[in-house]
Amino acid sequence: MPWPARKAASLLAERESTLTSGAVPYLRRRNPTVKLGVALALSLLLTLVIDPLTPLLALLAILAAGLTLGGVPPRAYARVLAPLALVAIGFVWSNAVFAVGGERGGMSWQLGPVRVSAAGLLFGLAIGLRGFAIGALSLTFILTTDPTDLIVSLIRHGRLPYRIGYALLAGLRFLPFFAQEYEHVRLAQRVRGRIGGRTPVARLTEPFALLLPLLSGAIRRAARIAVAMDARGFSSASSRTYYRQVALRWADLAFAAVTLLAFGALLAAGAAAGWLRLWDGRFSV
Repeated sequence: MPWPARKAASLLAERESTLTSGAVPYLRRRNPTVKLGVALALSLLLTLVIDPLTPLLALLAILAAGLTLGGVPPRAYARVLAPLALVAIGFVWSNAVFAVGGERGGMSWQLGPVRVSAAGLLFGLAIGLRGFAIGALSLTFILTTDPTDLIVSLIRHGRLPYRIGYALLAGLRFLPFFAQEYEHVRLAQRVRGRIGGRTPVARLTEPFALLLPLLSGAIRRAARIAVAMDARGFSSASSRTYYRQVALRWADLAFAAVTLLAFGALLAAGAAAGWLRLWDGRFSV
């Protein structure tokens, strides 16, 4: 066997042994396609829940799983979920004040000129907590999944066409460069005196001054990527081989089954206890 082939085989064997060992957190070892399917299923089920207790319990379970099984640092959750708090407060306030209670909204409080409905308050809490739960679930999936493994797994196990998969992978790989390019363009425009003004008009027009250079750079980069991919036969090849292998194991299917059964048990417990409320097709409390 030639040296490059031996080297590639040894690297693959080393990576496989690392993934199957306990050194990598449990959620990071699971198949990305399976994790994506579980995340989408749970998100869809959470969108149908309109009581506050169910998404709160789901949020606590997701955070516990991400911290213990996924190795996600607490500051990552805090940094991403903190902006969602403002959106959640807006949902709670708007529904508590403006939602029509109907047959469920008998109790209310008068705070000066503002009348707060109990049903609207609960409905707003449910929407806010549901957003927190879906946000934490999405963040856990992103931080425990390698982008390359995700694309390769979608191609091999999700039947995604490889032309689309590799185009998505190329786009994901270039996302970190946009922040650097934005900073370079901003500094260049500031040296030329086109941005940096202190007037309100200058602050409003500053993003538009940066938009055109960023857009033109993105178009040039996309053209170079397209030419490079076409030169390597991405448009003419009927089949491809893969350097990186992403396995689909029985443990991945067991993870999906246990997760969905646990969430189903939570819904069943809520239905038995009487706190579960599912969306009935109305956009009001």
